[in-house]
This record gives sequence, C-alpha cells and structure tokens, in this order.
Amino acid sequence: MVVVVMIKSFLKIYKNSGLGATHVITRTGNFTIKRWGIWTPFLTILFSKIFPVEQVPHNHEGSFISFLLWGTYDEIVNGKKTKKRWLNFLPYKNFHKIVAEKPVYTIMFMGKTRQNTSVIVNNKIIPSQRLIKGYK
Repeated sequence: MVVVVMIKSFLKIYKNSGLGATHVITRTGNFTIKRWGIWTPFLTILFSKIFPVEQVPHNHEGSFISFLLWGTYDEIVNGKKTKKRWLNFLPYKNFHKIVAEKPVYTIMFMGKTRQNTSVIVNNKIIPSQRLIKGYK
C-alpha cells in the first residue's frame, strides 16, 4: 500500500504520467487493446490484452520491447509480415499493424517518449486522436 502511494505521489510531479488502466478504444466504442500499468515520459510498462480486431498501421510514442505471454500475432512493418511468438521490438519511427486470430497477452517496456502517436489512413499520416476515441 505504501509503495502505491509513493508511486502515485511521484506521478503527480510529471505530466502525462499515470498508473492503472489505459485501454485503447475506437471511435465506435470497440476495444482494440485493454492494458494496465504505469506510464511516464521516461518509461512505460504495460500489461496488455490485444484483441483480434482490424488495426490500422500506427506508431508508438517511443521504442519498445514486448514479451508475448500468451498467444501469437503477425506484425506487418513496411509491407513485410513477420510471425511474433515470444518477443517483439519496434523502433519509435516505424509504423506497424498487428494481426491476431485470438486475444494475445503481452508485457511491454517502452522507453522515453519521442513523439505523439500517429496512424496511417488512406496513405496519409494523421494524429491517432482523430481515429481513437480515447485511452481509458
């Protein structure tokens, strides 16, 4: 309990930091990813459940390494599809798309925030906020 209070106090110092749920929800109200963890501008650690829904190519705020705990998925980067079974690393500048046939559980460690998240729609890069309802 003391540790949680200390973490929450620490997170109040930094903007864009948090502890708890940060689910990705589409504008139509569907979950793409349910995730829980801690996020700061310097380090993010998230336990995630990735749903088998259609995704759009997107990038991330920072480079990350993700360990697949349960399930597998295909990742498409620059038109090349790769099967991910245990581990995934993605530099922050790359756009990727995940194709899962069943829910996949991961733990992700992301480094320093370097950019805002974007998506590719109709061959145009747009801010993810235009496509995603929110993170809740």
